[in-house]
This record gives sequence, C-alpha cells and structure tokens, in this order.
Amino acid sequence: MYSFEDIKERSESDDELVVGYADAMELLYLFEQSDTQVIGWEGWLKYENGTLSHSQKYQGTVDLSAMPKTSAIALVKSTIVQAHTEWLENPEVHNANLLFCITTNT
Repeated sequence: MYSFEDIKERSESDDELVVGYADAMELLYLFEQSDTQVIGWEGWLKYENGTLSHSQKYQGTVDLSAMPKTSAIALVKSTIVQAHTEWLENPEVHNANLLFCITTNT
C-alpha cells in the first residue's frame, strides 16, 4: 500500500494525476477513505519514447461531481477495470502503455 504522496511522485504529469493501473486502483482506495470527491478520469497513452498523448479510445467519464462520492468512485473503478482489461486483450496502440488521469475536487 502506497501513500498519496508516493503515487503523486510517480505521476507522469506535474499538473495532473496520470498513473498506471495499479496506482489508479490504489488512489481510488485512498480517496474512498478520505473526503476526496472523484470527478472522473481519462485515458492517456505513454509511448516507448516517453511522449504522452490522450487516448482516442479510452475517453473515461464525464464530470461526476454531482454524484455521491461512493457512486462516483464505483463508476470510475468499474470503467477503469474495463478499459484496462480491454487494453490487455487488444491495445489501442502497440508499444505504448495506457495510463489513467484521475481528477478530483482538490
């Protein structure tokens, strides 16, 4: 189990939380334990050369700020799990990794 600060340090962006699947799941667990409202997520791609771009296939969710915290986190979890599973079976881009940009109210 990692702390929020540990995961934030591994983020691919200085301005946003852009992390791999395991860190995304850990973040959602941490947010469940706190007062943090998850607003949504979007998919990012990291290519072999280190460049980042937004995923065309994995757009994530719309703004979930009007949903109860637990419902929003449950929806984000389920859609991230689905995207990760699909990626493992048939990646949108070969030789790239799918990352998850999670947005919150903080």
